[in-house]
Formats: sequence, C-alpha cells, structure tokens
Amino acid sequence: MNMSVQEIISDFETKYTEDVLSRLKEQLICDHPAGMMPRDAHPKMHGLVEAEFIVHNDLPDVYKIGVFAQSSTFKTWVRFSNANSAIQEDIKRDIRGIGIKLTQVPGEKLTHETDCRDNQDFLLISTDTFLCDNIQTFDGMVQAFQGSWQQKIGFFLTNPSVVWKLLTSFKVFANPLQIRYFSCTPYLLGQSAVKYCVTPVNQTLDVVPANPDPNFLRLAMKQQLQTAPVEFVFGIQLQTDPKSMPIEDASVLWKETASPFFPVATLRIPKQNFDTEERNQQGENMRYSPWHCLAGHRPLGSINRARRLVYHAISELRRRVNGVN
Repeated sequence: MNMSVQEIISDFETKYTEDVLSRLKEQLICDHPAGMMPRDAHPKMHGLVEAEFIVHNDLPDVYKIGVFAQSSTFKTWVRFSNANSAIQEDIKRDIRGIGIKLTQVPGEKLTHETDCRDNQDFLLISTDTFLCDNIQTFDGMVQAFQGSWQQKIGFFLTNPSVVWKLLTSFKVFANPLQIRYFSCTPYLLGQSAVKYCVTPVNQTLDVVPANPDPNFLRLAMKQQLQTAPVEFVFGIQLQTDPKSMPIEDASVLWKETASPFFPVATLRIPKQNFDTEERNQQGENMRYSPWHCLAGHRPLGSINRARRLVYHAISELRRRVNGVN
C-alpha cells in the first residue's frame, strides 16, 4: 500500500507555512540587524564531526530502499546542537539535535539546493515526539511566543498537550554523544511510512558537572573523542497501524512495543579533534534539510512539508546576510 495516500493536505497549509516563515525571518532580521546571522533553530553547535555511515549487510527486503539498498559506507558529517533559538549555557534545559549528512550519495534528490545534490540528510532530536501535531498548531505556537502574555496564555490554555511536551522534552544532558535521538516526523521508505532513531552503542552516561562550563557539552564531546571512537545504531521503525501511527500528527508516539526500531546502519565517529576554527566555520555554514534526500526517503506530513519551504528560505537568507557563496 502506498503510504502517500495517508497524507492529508489542508487547504490552509500553505497559509500557515508562509506565516511561520514570515515570522521567523522577521525575528531573525530584528534580532541580528548586523553581523553574522545564526540559524533560527539549533544555532548553538557543540561540534561538527567527521563520520562513516555504514549500511548493514543482508537487510530484509522491506528496508532495502534508497541508501539502504545495499551494503555501503558513506562519508558523513554529523552536527550536534542545542535547539533553542537563543544561544545559551548548556546547563539550561533544552532539546538537543543531531544532523547527519551522508555525502556522495548517487541518485536524483528532492532538494532545491544545487550544492546539496549528492547529500542524504537525516535530522533527529532528543525527544521522541514533536511539540506540535501539525503546521497549524506550530504556527499558533510561533505567534504565541512572539506575542503578548495574553496571547501566550490563550495558546497554552487551548493547547495543553504542547505545554506538557515543553515541560517533559526540555532536559539537561551531560554529553551529546550519549543521547538517543529520534526523527519524530515520518518518512517514506519505498511504499512504507517510517520513523528513524539513532542509539549510542555505549550506554555509559557521563554526569553533569557540578560547576559546569557554559559550553560543557562541547567539552564532553572533545574529551570522549580524544580517547575513543563513538558508535550509534541507526534504526528504522515501520508504520504498522495508520490509526495509532498517524502521518499527519507528529505529536503522537509510535510505540516501540508495536513496532520496534530495526538496526539498518552504524554511524561511526572516529577519534578526532573537531574543535578548530576551520571546522567550526564549516559547521556554521553547512545546511541541513530533511528534503536533501532521495525520493525513496521523501518526508511525510504537514510539519515536514512546511520544512521544505522554511529551511530553504532561511538558509538562503542566512547565506546572503553572512556572505556565504
């Protein structure tokens, strides 16, 4: 069955998407009238690391689509970050993110950006569901955060689930290399809908420092990668029930008891010194999008459809302001 038939596109989706984009651009321009313009989300980078994405041998046929079609090893760039639009101390509760960029991936991509046409990107965060169900609710949240206290209170009173997710998803972590990350939103895999996760192989957890440096997450990554490589398992979760695992509601958890994540690849990060001026600038300029992808991995749902326009437009604005070719 083709999972694309489960996508339900609202007549007002374009309006909400354009409103979100307009508000985010206006906020960036207002907050950064001069100098370097950061990302609107995930602006604080803990590190950009070089890695390998190793697709496993002998996968079941249902997973052998796109980059998983055969055993391969892709040179990969992995960016670790804080989600908050404000660049703040790492001890602040937040959602953390990982951007995985496979390079030299053959095949036609869905991307708008010509410089990303050999890339397959996977974007994941440290919580297993998205804050909002769809782009309409997300637009309302952006309006509330930019509006008065009355608007904020009104939005949260009518969207208690968003309040709960904000309270439970924002956490303090000790080391970005020791977090499990989730795609939250669904993607196509051939004729199936799926979600992704990456899980650290080493389950040992660091302790948050008693008197933490403002950038202790970067320091924790540096210390770990000076002594040993790090591996994550990349897993795929198949949609088995369209009702309990919806496409258009990114706030719903697809329960692992109903459909566990199947390991399809290993993300291997070798020992390295990533904290250099050149690498940090590369990480600042590098652009990620779920739409840097093969057609067989097409993003699904209204949140993902909105990301196509928003990510591209914000990236173009930043590159123009920051003088990046």
